[in-house]
Amino acid sequence: MNTKLFYGVPFYTMDAERSVIEAVVIEGDTIKYTAENREEAHNLSPGAELVEINGGCILPGFVDAHLHLKNFSLLFRDMDLSSVRHKNDLMDSVQEVLSKKKEGEWLSAGGLERSLMDSLTRSDLDSVSRDNPLILFTVDMSSAITNSMALEQSGIDGARKDPLGGTIEKDVYNQPNGILHGRAVGLVTGQIPLDNVKKVDTALERGMNKILSHGITTFCDYSPDAASSSMINLMKLMRKKRLKGMVVFTMGDRETARLADIGMTSLFGGEHLRLGGLAVIIDGSFSSLTGYMSKPYRGSESHGMLLMDEKELYSLLKKNYSHYIWAAVHCAGDMANEIALRVFEKISNEVGMPKLPMRIEQAQFLKDKDVEQFSLTGVIAVMNTIQIPVNRARVIKHLGPDSNLLSRLGSLVASGAKIAISSNAPEFTINPFHGLYCAVERKGFEEGPELRFYPKESISLTDAVYAYTMGGAMACEMEKDIGSIEAGKSADLIHLSKDIFKEGTGKLWETEVLATFVGGEMVYEKN
Repeated sequence: MNTKLFYGVPFYTMDAERSVIEAVVIEGDTIKYTAENREEAHNLSPGAELVEINGGCILPGFVDAHLHLKNFSLLFRDMDLSSVRHKNDLMDSVQEVLSKKKEGEWLSAGGLERSLMDSLTRSDLDSVSRDNPLILFTVDMSSAITNSMALEQSGIDGARKDPLGGTIEKDVYNQPNGILHGRAVGLVTGQIPLDNVKKVDTALERGMNKILSHGITTFCDYSPDAASSSMINLMKLMRKKRLKGMVVFTMGDRETARLADIGMTSLFGGEHLRLGGLAVIIDGSFSSLTGYMSKPYRGSESHGMLLMDEKELYSLLKKNYSHYIWAAVHCAGDMANEIALRVFEKISNEVGMPKLPMRIEQAQFLKDKDVEQFSLTGVIAVMNTIQIPVNRARVIKHLGPDSNLLSRLGSLVASGAKIAISSNAPEFTINPFHGLYCAVERKGFEEGPELRFYPKESISLTDAVYAYTMGGAMACEMEKDIGSIEAGKSADLIHLSKDIFKEGTGKLWETEVLATFVGGEMVYEKN
């Protein structure tokens, strides 16, 4: 069996002691030894092949506990632009793909360098794509440029106002210039139709490769809607031995009921694809002011929407847990979180009920007693941190003095509760460094310190990385297999361009993943 000794940079293990080591011995696909230095590792495994890592640091692979794979992957449906560096090459590539499309068909591509987007105009795209709506996404997925037809089909004109958390760039005549930022991008992506099976297969493979390029070696595909299921596509990739990394798949109650009938449980699967659990949504979202709150939104009598009452949720969760299928419950508003926490507590106290992960997705607004309940019940808060700066102004406007309920990471960590940081891609960028930065700094990359939102709810960079590795592993019921650099676990490692713990959060914005290893195999290397 092939044995390799990795050394040369600090290895931040994210184990219980948050140990820092200098060497790791990998045998096959598993970490065999960890050592304080190369000499110790060499003594443990003298015949190992030496692999020197130069610069930066090594972390365990990120575990993104909540994203939407198909929607993310479809952003790369027609091509990946990551290798395109010049405007002329871009225009030629777009024209080549368009030549194979029918009139009116969408063209969607991702990976565009921001500097290249800044050199483009809507007119440039119109010159090659007047008969097809077109959208090109930046590398971090937070911005895009479109042609006129895409803007028209999306209802974006000079009178269209910026959406919450988004910007529609305008020209000197107050007309959209085709460049969109933040949630304004979603105005267009919502218009892109799903495509045929073959194109979805291709898009998913591109999406998976893009995920690996960000150092995410395991992720949970949150799919409460069976119509958006990507399991069949993933199984085809797996049969062709083209599926790298680990996908933990959640699904709706009808699907989990069918699986329970034939005795399939959470964790069923193999080395690349496993059944996670039930995905259920019990309230709306804050962006639409439909998250279910204990108090009405300011200037309104509305508390939001409760899509499933406490009794219904208890019955559904009990049925799944009794069949060894765990649940991940979407809760935005504080009252929705309170209801789900009560149900989880009741389930956990049931005699004979199996001890499985209990998850609340978003956990966006929490009262003090909710924070305490997370800690007492062991429920995992799966949280998106990028939404902190995105929602800041709207939270102040619609919650007023209750704005401090937003994303209470600091309070949760202090209480001993378990948290997992996730991207919720493609609504937000999949880049983990953005999520880490917002968890620590409580603001966006380019914002000043005066815009830190309730900084007492900040957490340390170490705690943030732990939440994006071991926290995610716990949320996916895989903490014995992944999430840290420890003997016996899968050799899922990522090589970063900077030692983020020595250089600090100020360098996160320019940190890159240089290589991603899954089971000891390099599955991504930056060119």
